[in-house]
Amino acid sequence: MNRSIHVAILGASGYGAAELLRLFTQHPAVEVVSVTSTSRAGERVDAIHPHLRGFWDLKTTASIDFDRLLAGEHAIVFSTLPHGASGAALDRLLNELEPKDRGERVKIVDLSGDLRLRDAAIHQRFYRESPVLPNRRASFVYGMPELFRELVRDARCVANPGCLATASILAAAPLVTREFTGPIAIDAKTGSSGSGRALKETTHHPTRHADFRAYKPLAHQHEPEILQALDDPHGRRIQTSFVAHSMDAARGIFVTLHATLAETLDADALRRRYESFYADSPFVRVLTGSPTLQDVVGSNFCDVSVACRERQVVVMAALDNLIKGMAGTAIQNMNLMCGLPEPTGLWTPSLRPL
Repeated sequence: MNRSIHVAILGASGYGAAELLRLFTQHPAVEVVSVTSTSRAGERVDAIHPHLRGFWDLKTTASIDFDRLLAGEHAIVFSTLPHGASGAALDRLLNELEPKDRGERVKIVDLSGDLRLRDAAIHQRFYRESPVLPNRRASFVYGMPELFRELVRDARCVANPGCLATASILAAAPLVTREFTGPIAIDAKTGSSGSGRALKETTHHPTRHADFRAYKPLAHQHEPEILQALDDPHGRRIQTSFVAHSMDAARGIFVTLHATLAETLDADALRRRYESFYADSPFVRVLTGSPTLQDVVGSNFCDVSVACRERQVVVMAALDNLIKGMAGTAIQNMNLMCGLPEPTGLWTPSLRPL
């Protein structure tokens, strides 16, 4: 395959950039032409991420090389900058591109939370550190391929989903029908890499190891994202109760969703509903029995299973927060935006055993 997609990555030092670069080593259509950094400009990419040694002969730069970016058939910018910095940087980038008649050629996938929420007031409540950018916000499509595939395919700008939100939405979406609007209780457990590469007390190994805790109960920034994605097309708002937990693992998310249906439904019928819902989604696997982290970590798969007792339903979902919860879905979105099959460059199994 011709390397027709030229890619620039904003923000070199975090896990987002590292995972994109790792996954792009096996993508047949991608050439990474720029990786930017303000704090580490001029450094080799494999000095920042030593596990990429021998795969990328690239140095970071302070800005994007637009001549190389636009030399490809497709030009994609991924922002892996943190919340609060990414939205502002993309606003500046779009302002810079528009007067030069090259804005439409460049497509954007933002991995931060800065432009995920459509409602500016809700965004301001959960992302106080990032600008509201009301005009930009309206132009970003929420990049959940399994739910909004056609919107992503036609989009110029995509806001990539959050990791906990991805697992929760994929667990819940087939339940949301005219007959069922909640409430849904979501118990979400995540590994330490979900908090990023920078050292924090709650991700520091001596405090994370052999410990377990909840954080931001009923106040997590991914809950409004889940609500937005599951918003009932019949005009009734989904009700949720969302609690995230820190678990003693570097990678992985495991979500357990609890719901009570309006009518009795057996497990086989519910499983068939999930299988039908995700029949065209190559990275969602509907299982019998519980998912496990070892079956998904290192891959772009989300494994989902259901249990049912009369009206009571439990749905379980597992994924790798750095891949399906971040960089892998970003590449799925890029593939759709560039007219490629979704699995291109992503079709690989997990790393079992870990």
